[in-house]
Amino acid sequence: MKRVAIYIDGSNFYFSVKKKFNCKVDIGKFCKKLAGSNDLIKINYYIAPVEQFTNQKMFIEQQKFFEKLKKIKNLKIIFGRLEKRKQDGKEYFVEKATDMNLALDLILDSILDYDIAYLISNDGDFSGAVKAVVERFGKEIIYVVIGNNKMISHHLRKMASKTLRIEKDFIDEIKL
Repeated sequence: MKRVAIYIDGSNFYFSVKKKFNCKVDIGKFCKKLAGSNDLIKINYYIAPVEQFTNQKMFIEQQKFFEKLKKIKNLKIIFGRLEKRKQDGKEYFVEKATDMNLALDLILDSILDYDIAYLISNDGDFSGAVKAVVERFGKEIIYVVIGNNKMISHHLRKMASKTLRIEKDFIDEIKL
């Protein structure tokens, strides 16, 4: 039995599932299904929280979601932050620190914690961290693809040990 850690880029995961399958999923069941008969030792979920006074409705929904996540065994929420930006008179928010936190944990945890890591993100920026873990520490990194071919990171596919494409039948068993 291998020790499994799962690293979820929260925003990327949410929007990929929504765009491809138009549903929400039970994250606990999703992770258990990925790990199979292996020992699921950790699930890290990376997200930037919405500020309470910026969008009250979204804040409340996100807090309810966080409460559900906290009930999942071995799941830890790692927070980044949202930074307000302005361009052409329009305000928007940019997620900061979540990717850096995920990449750092993926590398540091590989030293002692896991044998296999599942990376759930289509962000090719993680390819350097994945390459380091696979080549330097000899760990298996499985890139979990959710979405169509345009959403796949070819850099991650190239660096990961394996690529696992999530299909409708997988989602049908765990959707809410």
